[in-house]
Amino acid sequence: MVPLFTIYHSPFTIHYLLFPIYYSLFTISMSYQVIARKWRPQSFDEVTGQEPITRTLRNAIEHQRLHHAYLFSGARGVGKTTTARLLAKALNCHKSPQPTSSPCRADDPHACASCREITESRSIDVQEIDAASHTGVDNVRESIIGSVGIAPARDRYKVFIIDEVHMLSTAAFNALLKTIEEPPPRVVFIMATTERHKVPETILSRSQQFEFRTIPTLKILERLRLIAEAEKITVPDDALREIARAGEGSMRDAQSGFDQVISFAGAAIKKEDVERALGVAGADILVRVINGIAEHKPWEALAVVDDVVMRGHDLRNFCRDLLAHLRDLLVTKVSGSEELLESAVCDAGELKRQAALFSESDLVRFFHSLAETETKLRTAAHPRYQMEIGLVKLMEMRRLESLGHLLDRLAALEQSLRTGELPVQTRSTASTTRASEDSMERRATAPAHPIPYAIGGSFAGTAAKPALETEPALGFSSAPSSIVGPPVEPGSLAQSSLNPGVEDPDIERLKSGLEGRRKMFLVTALEGARNSSLKDGELYVEFAPDARHLRDTLLKSDNIKILREVCYDVAKRDCGVCIVIKDLTAPADAKTSEGEEQLRDKQRLRKSAEENPVIQQMLRTFRGEIVDVRRTDDQ
Repeated sequence: MVPLFTIYHSPFTIHYLLFPIYYSLFTISMSYQVIARKWRPQSFDEVTGQEPITRTLRNAIEHQRLHHAYLFSGARGVGKTTTARLLAKALNCHKSPQPTSSPCRADDPHACASCREITESRSIDVQEIDAASHTGVDNVRESIIGSVGIAPARDRYKVFIIDEVHMLSTAAFNALLKTIEEPPPRVVFIMATTERHKVPETILSRSQQFEFRTIPTLKILERLRLIAEAEKITVPDDALREIARAGEGSMRDAQSGFDQVISFAGAAIKKEDVERALGVAGADILVRVINGIAEHKPWEALAVVDDVVMRGHDLRNFCRDLLAHLRDLLVTKVSGSEELLESAVCDAGELKRQAALFSESDLVRFFHSLAETETKLRTAAHPRYQMEIGLVKLMEMRRLESLGHLLDRLAALEQSLRTGELPVQTRSTASTTRASEDSMERRATAPAHPIPYAIGGSFAGTAAKPALETEPALGFSSAPSSIVGPPVEPGSLAQSSLNPGVEDPDIERLKSGLEGRRKMFLVTALEGARNSSLKDGELYVEFAPDARHLRDTLLKSDNIKILREVCYDVAKRDCGVCIVIKDLTAPADAKTSEGEEQLRDKQRLRKSAEENPVIQQMLRTFRGEIVDVRRTDDQ
């Protein structure tokens, strides 16, 4: 008997006497059991989504066709360990003289001792081994090989349940190999893994393999509804559907998410509570993104990301939800099968509306671009910035035209050039045309400035029937007709070339401007010209026939652009560029009249081209401008 003073003077004795009180309080505080454990299936009928596997096992038990090694593989939370325990209970249930497919339930007050102990993972004849923490060969020898020869203490079978078996080392697998191939009587191995490909082929060939599938969202929803009714939780079906979808085919993940939502919202749950507690994107956010892409609103991407962050959602989960939604849109576009859309966020009507906004190639491009963004989010220092750029990229991709569509449009334009009729516009072509017209209107109303770029090419009107000369007089206009000044009279250009000995001061300023841009090769080409002038909004450059290479240098599109920009700085207006080659060996009168006739003919051709509806259509579609006009035949 312990003296009284010892209780007061010995802290160890006090703690020892108070230990039952501490243990009772700890037991009371830990009495709550999470939904995933509380609602673990207690029979083969309750295993959701794995009917082919449970049927096979039940038939094998009823017909006494039991195997000595089973391998259960599949995703997390789909019932592998639960099925292994049910199989162990079915083999050892004491209520039947033989293995039975209907073992005792854990909630049955008359359940046998074996079924209760297996359910609580404390049976002496059913050993559960975590291969992740027992990976070495010594662990296998101690836990399995050393005890496999000992007969069951009470039950019919000695069962080894090895969870995450792929984590065993190569030496451990080799040590286990012979035992699995020829185990003693009344020994059954049940192995579970999430990575079947890491299990050696020698183990696979000695086991019956069962591949557990991910559980359909609809079946998870039915199970959650049953749990909600039993737990007296008020939750609408759309909220349960979000929880089931967040499980991604895993019953355990869905039940854990349901537990988390209950802790957040209590016994009355709304759809908004699910989105906040689990950080999943609702249908409204996904629809905003799709509409922003369809309507080309890149600024909407920033607003969506800000909304997602303010709601507390994880950006990577949001990116995955958007990837799944793009997949659903593609499935709707391609097949429309409702069986493939059971996990979709939106209903079938909304999916069809959104899918009609894009082509299959659009959705494929969106998916690949967003998948690249999701990969970058794993290591991004600033996930928000990465997500914003990724969504803006999606919304800008809609402006890209497919190569096949551009080829079709080019073929239509070529056909219209031959026939003289306007091409038939498709919807996308019409939208592109309207955008081009808006751009042309903005350019027409804006103050004069150098054109940022030019598309080289030759456009000719069919009415004038232009033809290519053997030595063309190449004229370049600085802009389309909407911003070009009055045509230059032929005489002005002719007169500007009659004083070769007098250097035009504007040409000197032009050369200085080119030198300032370090374009000395253009200065050299101008200095090699026979005559040059900058008058009346036109740069005129004349070369001798032996200086054709200098003419070709100036004719390059990049050089023409630079010449226009510098001419604008000198003349304070948009200027055209006319580069010609003249042969002075011809009679003077004939040469002068021929040059004037060429200029007049070129002006007629340009006017005809600018008034031609087909050419106008091409300029609007490709945002181009008339750079050169030349004849293509002698008619």
